[in-house]
Amino acid sequence: MEMVYVDFDHGIPRYVYTGCINCSSVMGISMCSITNRGCCYYYPKYTLLDIQRMAKTLEGIKYLNAIMKLPGKEVKSYQILAKGYFDQQGYNDYMTGKNRINAGNIRDHSIFFKACPFVKSGYGCSLPPRYRTYVCNFFLCDEVIQKIQTKDCFEPYIKERERYVRWIEWENISLKEVLFQYKVDLVNNFESAIKILQDIPLDVYEFPRLHPVVIDTGSSRGA
Repeated sequence: MEMVYVDFDHGIPRYVYTGCINCSSVMGISMCSITNRGCCYYYPKYTLLDIQRMAKTLEGIKYLNAIMKLPGKEVKSYQILAKGYFDQQGYNDYMTGKNRINAGNIRDHSIFFKACPFVKSGYGCSLPPRYRTYVCNFFLCDEVIQKIQTKDCFEPYIKERERYVRWIEWENISLKEVLFQYKVDLVNNFESAIKILQDIPLDVYEFPRLHPVVIDTGSSRGA
């Protein structure tokens, strides 16, 4: 029996699938040196809300500093892109060769040669969920979705994720407007921007505790 459920880390929600340890997703295939990285090929984009959360605690500042020390990071006015590993030569050889894998609907085969800067082989993300992006915390691959036979039971997960993402977008707009009023952003004055974000009260979203979705793996029925 496997299930999808909502987990909370210091009030920050995430969707958990208990079958990830036995990942069979196509996008979980890694052809780079970072093996067993699951679906963590994504380069996280940290928004102002993500940065504000990290800036509020000493532990969070430690992770923010780790992001800023990444050699491939891109600091933009209102977000930070944390670029990770990419085996460019391996990808080039793969694309010019004839032994491409059957990737189904996946058109961008570069994902098989990428890895998030914070993923550890066979372990997963090294960041606590409260300091991850919402993309990382809410992603479920197509294979998992297809396993959920009773679609109605998963509908609340889809709706609540959409509501949460809209709230995050609104929060980021609000934080951007505050920085704009001070004529400060992450590029022209990073330290001042962080200080302003620290001083702004952190809003909290009351994400509902949804009922777990049980997935039929042959020995039980989904509910």
